Amino acid sequence: MSRTDGAVTGSLANGRRRIVDVATSLPAWAAVLLVWGGGRIVSTLWLALAYPLMGRAMPDNAIWGNAHGFGAFLTAWDGQYYEQISVHGYPTSLPLDAGGHVAQNAWAFLPAFPFTIRALTASTGVPFEVGAPLVALAAGLVATFLLHRLVSDRAGHAAGMWAVFFFTCGPLSFLLQVGYAESTFLALTFGALLALERRRYGLLTLLGVLAAFTRPGALAVPLLLGVVALVRWVRARRAAAGTGVRSLDAFPVAERVRVVAAGVVMAAAGVAWPVIASHVTGRPDAYLETEMSWWVNFIGRVDFTPMTPWFLLAGRWLGVGGILIVVFLLVAYPVWLLRRSTLRLGSTTVLYSAAYALYIFAVSLPMASTPRLLMPLAPLFGSPELVARPWMRWTFVSCAVLGQPVLVAVLWLLGPP
Repeated sequence: MSRTDGAVTGSLANGRRRIVDVATSLPAWAAVLLVWGGGRIVSTLWLALAYPLMGRAMPDNAIWGNAHGFGAFLTAWDGQYYEQISVHGYPTSLPLDAGGHVAQNAWAFLPAFPFTIRALTASTGVPFEVGAPLVALAAGLVATFLLHRLVSDRAGHAAGMWAVFFFTCGPLSFLLQVGYAESTFLALTFGALLALERRRYGLLTLLGVLAAFTRPGALAVPLLLGVVALVRWVRARRAAAGTGVRSLDAFPVAERVRVVAAGVVMAAAGVAWPVIASHVTGRPDAYLETEMSWWVNFIGRVDFTPMTPWFLLAGRWLGVGGILIVVFLLVAYPVWLLRRSTLRLGSTTVLYSAAYALYIFAVSLPMASTPRLLMPLAPLFGSPELVARPWMRWTFVSCAVLGQPVLVAVLWLLGPP
């Protein structure tokens, strides 16, 4: 290496160290805000670059045509269903395709996000295409602060900041500012996990119920609560048996009652939407058939059986090799969750990551939307093992930064995500 090359390398290394030093010297809230703000600028840049290019390439396309403004661009795909719900509500009868089967419709999307936009529109007059990204931005900021707190409380500030970086600047971070319910669901979920850690069961119940009407997947929270309660009860019984004291002071009766009440209410909220859809449309299978209308293009029409969708898709497209890949994931993911480095994130994060992944595996079909469905697993990005060495850190940083324009093109322009 020449002397000049060595000087350049040293200068770059010193520059990186100065950036790290500045970031770590800031108060936690300021550092989180800085990373979130930088991520939103970068995401806006990629979306703004993609918008005119796609409009020129496909001027007659119903979604990307030149007649649509940038606001409509940010509320495309699923955002169109949220706008329909916000403006018109839900249909009382389900649309059918040429074969008499239920077609894709608004009942697949839960009401908390679009009704929030409706309230904002009614009170301020801003249109949906402005209100939806604004609500997503605000909720994304709240979710970012809660994510940092959730990770840093267990694994430290540095781990929390890495989780924040991958969450707000990673390949999927553009979804934090488009007309989707992801940001709102993430804020409610991370808040619920923090409430559980602090044993604030009233707040946990409120956030869990709101999450259940924001996006599918909230059932993972009462499942987590049940596991945590069972572990605490068993430990309390063992402690009482060891000391000869009958009182379960480590898990008193009053707290157990609050836990059971919270779990029952959140679980009821988690299964309420199919019941509501059935009542309004008059079809007992309204919600299930609506959800499965998105599966047709991937695996045709099949009967729903829990725990089988991933095997169905893998077998259909990749044969035996695809099934073996699914089996590998089923083994590798729990093994990684149980690694010492991952366990440093705390039992709440690890158990939730297991419960939520189980939900996704049990009921969802892998498709273009799967990456965003996995965004609630963002606390795992705080695992110290992921950034244990400099080459690992910069590899992940490079993948995060360079992956976003790729996914904007693949998922947002060609999607839907």
